[in-house]
Amino acid sequence: MKGKNKSIMIVLALVIVALLGYTGYRFFGPVTLAEGYLYEDDTRMLYTSVTVNNEKVNVEMTDSIVETEDSIPVLKTESILLEGTLDGEQLTLKNPATGQDIIGTVNGDELQFDGLLMEENKGQTSLVATNKSVYESKLATLTKRTSEEAEVKKKEVAEQRAKDAARVDFAKKVEKTGKLEADLIETAKYLDELQFTDEAQFSNDQIAELQRLLEEIRTYSTQPGLSKMEFEVMQGTLGSMKVLVDGMNTMDGSIQDKNKNMQEMIAIMETDMKDIQTIWAEIKASVPDAEKREKEINAAIKTATDSIAQAKQRHGSVDKSGQAKVKETANSLYQQAVNVLNQTKAKYGF
Repeated sequence: MKGKNKSIMIVLALVIVALLGYTGYRFFGPVTLAEGYLYEDDTRMLYTSVTVNNEKVNVEMTDSIVETEDSIPVLKTESILLEGTLDGEQLTLKNPATGQDIIGTVNGDELQFDGLLMEENKGQTSLVATNKSVYESKLATLTKRTSEEAEVKKKEVAEQRAKDAARVDFAKKVEKTGKLEADLIETAKYLDELQFTDEAQFSNDQIAELQRLLEEIRTYSTQPGLSKMEFEVMQGTLGSMKVLVDGMNTMDGSIQDKNKNMQEMIAIMETDMKDIQTIWAEIKASVPDAEKREKEINAAIKTATDSIAQAKQRHGSVDKSGQAKVKETANSLYQQAVNVLNQTKAKYGF
């Protein structure tokens, strides 16, 4: 009986030793690590692999996050390699950017980091054990979803930009019609003020004066016994006629300047009328109170059209051929006076 009890005690001792050995291995042996660990949410995937090399631990993190650039989703991926130590399940890593320690725990099921690992996650960050193939499949899904959302957003952005551009273009065209309308009215006013009345009256007055002076010279030339002094008066009168003729040539230059200004204003007004009609045809369907606005535009066009017609009529009265005839008449009167003076000089031998 004593031998049997002794055998039982030996077996129990062996069982206890085995249990202690298993417990020691469980708590003091190497930690079992997964192939990788994954954190994921709707816009982010953080995949981490932990490799033990003697007393050092290498932790490779691949961070893929969906960011927004000009309202377009973009998936950006960045990798970083951290080094540290593993004491049981406690993981201590050195952050190369800040120099501070990153503390975590790791086992075969999950990897946890205490404190701030990601800026937007101030609590504990937990990464679940995940095979690399599963991670790659999930990353491919996130990449595809982000790409599809980006295409949809790009289309929305393009459509919105097109609408915004159309609104801006419409506003500019509305503003342009207002400016063209004001320009037509203002230019018509300046064109109406561009008159040739003074020049025409001046030419008529000069011709009348030349005729009077010519008659005066003729009267002197027909007097019997013309004196030297009277002949000198005739010469002075001829000099006055020369001044009048030269003055008419100067006035001709003024007329040509006015004519040039008139043609330039007419060209501008004709272009403005064409532009305002073209622009109005493009926008009138969308303009509030379009009927009233169209009447205002048509009134400005009529004002410009009437002003141009009247300007051309005024110009016709002093056109190049008409002015040439006036100059021809003036030169003819002057030449007649020269002839009378020469004949008188020859007759009296002055």
